[in-house]
Amino acid sequence: MRRLALASLLGALACADEGGGQNCPVGAETCPCTSGGACDAGLTCLSETCVRLPGDSSDSNEVTSDPSATTQATTMSTSAEGTADGSSTGGLKLDVGSDTTGGACVLEGCKQVDLLFALDSSLSMTEEINALAQGAAFADIVFALENLNCGAIEYRIGLTNDNDGGFLGSGDPPWFDSNDMTPAEITTAFSQAASNVLGNGGTALGCEHVLSSATDLLVSDTTGFVRADALLVLVLITDVDDFGYYDQLGWPPCTCPFGVCDMLCTTMPRDVAEIQTDLLQLKGGDANGLAAIVVAGDPNVMAGMNMCGQPASCCGGGIECGQAHHAPRLWEFAMAQTGTNGVTADICGGADQVPTAVETALATQIDLACQTFTPEG
Repeated sequence: MRRLALASLLGALACADEGGGQNCPVGAETCPCTSGGACDAGLTCLSETCVRLPGDSSDSNEVTSDPSATTQATTMSTSAEGTADGSSTGGLKLDVGSDTTGGACVLEGCKQVDLLFALDSSLSMTEEINALAQGAAFADIVFALENLNCGAIEYRIGLTNDNDGGFLGSGDPPWFDSNDMTPAEITTAFSQAASNVLGNGGTALGCEHVLSSATDLLVSDTTGFVRADALLVLVLITDVDDFGYYDQLGWPPCTCPFGVCDMLCTTMPRDVAEIQTDLLQLKGGDANGLAAIVVAGDPNVMAGMNMCGQPASCCGGGIECGQAHHAPRLWEFAMAQTGTNGVTADICGGADQVPTAVETALATQIDLACQTFTPEG
């Protein structure tokens, strides 16, 4: 953080006392800050007075130092949210374990980010993946990533599927690095890779597992994707849970729907706590170095159940309720993260809200997570 000379501060505040009053323009140097804690370009609000910090050459339109000036609600309303009776109230929910989003940048926070997308490759995810792969939408995600914690962030973006498919980039290394590629090149490369995800997972019905697949990839990776001093962010996007409890063979009351008796999964899921432990080991046990953005079916919203008694956050059309099933394991994983490091968004808001949810999470809660993570050394 900036260190302010005591004499300069006292002098500025003294001048403010002498020059304040009705003739002192709000936001000007040595004059009162705005009600939101903002000042004119190059000034900082301290003790409700706009002062110029030593060495501050900012030319932005507004500079704020009061954290309350950048605090906003963590629940956003931009897409459809179900209710207990299956009705829609409108609103894509973004939930975190904190009441603050965004904030003033800090020099000792993270300056590197390793971002891994794990996408459900089933065909039911066609619209959502196409929306994410759309160039302009992903360019906004890259912009939000580059501007974390004062900007000048070095970042890597990896992509995998929900069936242990490894990194899906075609280059060497098989992920996208800001030190080697421009933002436009990264956007193009990601869009091309994401468009090839659909239908290529080969995941058994009911066995989709974005969290487990991402974890297995990171734990066994030999490409050097994860850096010790980078904030590791998992972005998990799916319309089912990670090896959902209700997807397991024998889940009542599913007994041979449409004459198919083996439609559920036979792979037992690992405990979410074990997965969390594996990922924390990659960060030397520092919980501040791990973050998650989950876009899936909100388990707190009940829109109905399908023929197998599988609960859904939204039903959609067709003869069964299952546009997006509940994702309690993914919600548990997001909520296991420290501070603002775990973000959830309901996928039921529509495909175009998927990239918006990721961009918003990066620009707000993950920005704070980056500020909080201070790598050793």
